[in-house]
Amino acid sequence: MNFPRPPWDEATIRQYFSRPELAPGYSRLLGFEFVDVDTTAMTFECTFNPGPELCSPAGAIQGGFITAMLDDTMSLAAISALGFDGVVPTLEMKTSFLAPVMAGFVRAKGQVLKKGRKTFFTEGRLWDREGQLLAHATATCIHRPHDKVKAARARQARGENSRSSE
Repeated sequence: MNFPRPPWDEATIRQYFSRPELAPGYSRLLGFEFVDVDTTAMTFECTFNPGPELCSPAGAIQGGFITAMLDDTMSLAAISALGFDGVVPTLEMKTSFLAPVMAGFVRAKGQVLKKGRKTFFTEGRLWDREGQLLAHATATCIHRPHDKVKAARARQARGENSRSSE
């Protein structure tokens, strides 16, 4: 697939996420499936279908995988708000586990609460099929535009310190 140049409009984002084979490996492992995006409201909705192989010995999905689902959803809300121009690495994140997450269907929604020039404050929620809130997270992420990401990768490939010219 030839990727369109950013910024992507909402229709392009929807088209991209309707192709599950394009999802990163970790998203496929978690059973990611796109539901909806609203670039004006800065929200991203999806479902996950984690399998029993992600469960702890107690029988619930291990907390790191739950955190990964919420991180994915919040990051996608932020990057969608930018039209996929760059990346938004998470700087810090807090996850609250409100009820056990069992293997199978869960719904997630990420939202940008505040968008600064470079920094985003995001929130994510995870529900079961009956609508019970299972987990909640907040995170701060930073925008790195495509041109800076490409320049850093080029410096890294040449063996230079990636921070030397930022």
